[in-house]
Amino acid sequence: MPLTFIDIERQKNWRIVLFFLVLMALYLLAAALFFAALLPGPLSAEPRFWVFLVIAAALTASIHFWFSASNAVDTVVRRLNAQPPDLKDDVHRMFANIIQELHVVTGAKRNIRCAVIPSLSLNALAAADLKGNAVIAITEGLLSRLSRPQVEAVVAHEAHHILSGDCLETTVAASIFGTFSSAMEKVRYSSSNRLFASPAFLLAWVLLQLGYLVNLFISREREYRADAAAVRMTRNPLALAETLHFLSRGWRGAGFIGSGFEMLCIVNPVATTLDETEGFLPDLLSTHPPIKKRLEILLQMARVSITELDANAERRSGRKGTDAQERYFVMSPARLWQGPFTAGELDALPWLSPLTWVANGKGKTAERAWKDPLLNTIFLRRLAGDGRIESGFTCPVCKQPLVTAAYEGTQIVQCGFCAGTLVENGRIPRIIARTGRERPCTERLNALARSVLQQNQARNIYRKVAARGAGQVPLLPCPKCKNPMFRGFYSTAHLIEVDRCSNCGLTWFDQDELEMLQCLIENRLLPDITVAVKD
Repeated sequence: MPLTFIDIERQKNWRIVLFFLVLMALYLLAAALFFAALLPGPLSAEPRFWVFLVIAAALTASIHFWFSASNAVDTVVRRLNAQPPDLKDDVHRMFANIIQELHVVTGAKRNIRCAVIPSLSLNALAAADLKGNAVIAITEGLLSRLSRPQVEAVVAHEAHHILSGDCLETTVAASIFGTFSSAMEKVRYSSSNRLFASPAFLLAWVLLQLGYLVNLFISREREYRADAAAVRMTRNPLALAETLHFLSRGWRGAGFIGSGFEMLCIVNPVATTLDETEGFLPDLLSTHPPIKKRLEILLQMARVSITELDANAERRSGRKGTDAQERYFVMSPARLWQGPFTAGELDALPWLSPLTWVANGKGKTAERAWKDPLLNTIFLRRLAGDGRIESGFTCPVCKQPLVTAAYEGTQIVQCGFCAGTLVENGRIPRIIARTGRERPCTERLNALARSVLQQNQARNIYRKVAARGAGQVPLLPCPKCKNPMFRGFYSTAHLIEVDRCSNCGLTWFDQDELEMLQCLIENRLLPDITVAVKD
């Protein structure tokens, strides 16, 4: 970066005071409603009562504000699991060097940290807090795909947000209100909506709605100013234009970057119609201007047309008008569609499994990943890399090769992806006799075994009453003879469902089923024979 062209304006952060007043008003309203419902009318009409409420609300809001805003940078870094760059990695070291050059360019006015977000998404963000801490974070996916001039443009853009002061107000707003959005998303996925009625959840929901209203005070014009400042520092409008053009085509982090942090990012993680339109309402509610408009301004500075930009992008990626590689959308463990990804990018996803739902982006229906021949090679390569010996059998669930393994001193066959287990019937008594020898029952398995026992007992009673046949249950093929296996309980005393092949003398246990059977036997958990069928 050149050592001149520094023209970064400072703004007064009056909005931070406004955020505090909004937070204080929220606590005042909550306290007034609470005490008005509990205390008699004459007491609630006393002036001293309202003075007490105002003081209590101000004190509570101050504590909330300080703990949220003073360490906002650490909160953002922790929420995104961002890590310092690995200086032994060439790409990470380039990022760290650019940050050092930034300190030289700006006269070391602020000590700005750098961090890498472990996500294949394409985005970058800046955060600052009341203690003077600041950080510029770039996702692994974006950092790995940009050239050095493009990374310089991104860093310059985010640095302007920090040095001009507007990053402080957005970080404070995100830490006070937006953090609850990220927390609520995780609670919703982990609790299956069971906590929606709790008081803590309701308070978080109210704060989240206020977080949306904060957008009224976060002008989208600040992104135009940051783009202009980046051009003044780098003297390379084309680099920033190429980056924004690239960002507009890829996955920006929806589902990974919490919805409360979008105001900190260079582009909104969720592509919305509101962001890509202009007018009174979008200008009022959206924190990011249309990427198309930002591109037009930058391309005018670079004297390059959008057609040339498209051609350059295709030439760099090795394409000629059309994609040379398949593009996939995948469903994450959080039940959100993410993408598009190439097969190589999917290979880097640690949670990708043969049972992951994928769609190849050509209008076809979603299928399990193992049904795609190209993706299936990923799983075969992973299995070969583990160095385990293949058994010659195929998993009946995810259609991957089964490998041999030792279990309680005897040999079994396992799937390295769905964790299913294939055991010869003659070996099962040995495993049961050695229960607890090598694999003690954990609290999780004990709780799971009790829950499954209770659930299967109720299902067993219902089946007898309804006389439902086994033919209605989808049957798995035997890994050896390929004939359908029978699905039923291990025994009437141990209600763990397993799949058996009477021809081959094999039993298939789905994930945790063998361990749960051991826990039932070790803890002598038996079904309650006194349970009666209710009318």
